[in-house]
Amino acid sequence: MDEFPATLGDLYRTAPCQTLPNPLWKTLRHVGSAQTLCEVCDGQVAQLALWDETGLYMHWQRDRRRLALPLSVLEDVGFALLHDDFAASIPPHLFRQRQPYFRLLHSGAVVAPATLEARFAFAPAQPITEAATVSELICRSYETLQPTPEMVLSWTTHPVYDPTLWLWVVDRRADRPVALGIAERDPAVPEGSLEWIQVLPAYRRRGLGSALVCELLRRLADQVAFTTVSGEQANARALALYRRCGFSGDDVWWLLEK
Repeated sequence: MDEFPATLGDLYRTAPCQTLPNPLWKTLRHVGSAQTLCEVCDGQVAQLALWDETGLYMHWQRDRRRLALPLSVLEDVGFALLHDDFAASIPPHLFRQRQPYFRLLHSGAVVAPATLEARFAFAPAQPITEAATVSELICRSYETLQPTPEMVLSWTTHPVYDPTLWLWVVDRRADRPVALGIAERDPAVPEGSLEWIQVLPAYRRRGLGSALVCELLRRLADQVAFTTVSGEQANARALALYRRCGFSGDDVWWLLEK
């Protein structure tokens, strides 16, 4: 158990998007209450896994040709997060639902300038006092994601919360926020992660999403080694947005559910 966090951290810093489906801190919070697998052969990590009765939170192995994790682990969990290299080898009867997610990386080397029409401006979002406004904008931007104000406030308790990475785009004419970007920063890696980028439907295709991503990347640039982002593989618009802003990679993770 003691060697698992350090081993996973070293591996993650080398290849974050292949190693985990999410930022490192989200996986490490389960260490201590979950079972771990850490195999090292000839000084090299061969296999890592973390799971409990709820789910398999991560699995990594050096040999990408075949799944070495015992199927008994997958039989006992309610969900599993697996890289595309291994998801296809899981017997179909084990999980009835399968949802793919892209995971992309920005090295931080080059950040495009954030440009807005004169009508729009960036403004700091204040989640403590504006939780209801944040919740409302996100709910209006998505059909299925509906975070409550209480959930928004809970994000400020994350160990990677950084208030300078909560950002509105305001419509000066209407005097209201029309887009929102939220990022987090983990100084232990150091890593930035884009968590929420959303634009109200009536304001899309005006470059607001790209401007938010580029501005958040600029704010993170001198504080992190890289920035990651994830999203549903079927969301071609989001995938294209992040690639335009300098993210790269082809890692796909699957959420398998029973």
